[in-house]
Amino acid sequence: MYSNHPAKKTLFFILMFLLLCPPVLMAMDVTLQWDPNTDPECAGYRLFVREAAEDYYYSNPEWEGTENGCTIRGLDEYESYYFVVRAVDTEGKESGNSNEVYYPSIYATHQLSGSGTGSGGPVSCFISSLFGPGHSPAGGAR
Repeated sequence: MYSNHPAKKTLFFILMFLLLCPPVLMAMDVTLQWDPNTDPECAGYRLFVREAAEDYYYSNPEWEGTENGCTIRGLDEYESYYFVVRAVDTEGKESGNSNEVYYPSIYATHQLSGSGTGSGGPVSCFISSLFGPGHSPAGGAR
């Protein structure tokens, strides 16, 4: 027998939403930390994220701030991710990339490149001086 009870309808729609939208339930957070840049001109950092087989979009950082760590929320646990950090000076010029950190999907092996962990814990990205060896004073992709 069909019921017009509002609570049953609400429960039905909630269950249907949960069944039809599993990516919402499969989101993960990744916390990254890096050594602070000691260059007196350093004004902050930009963090970039890419999925496997993709490029970094240096014009669109995933995170910007003055702290030497951040948490990236809502990542798909079925995707593998790569992260780099760039220091930014007071004029907006970026350093080169930090070492790249790999965070595997739940299906990937736990082989890491760079330094870090694949368990959701902090990872460390060393950033040398803003304009030290191997870094370009001009911003943009390298």
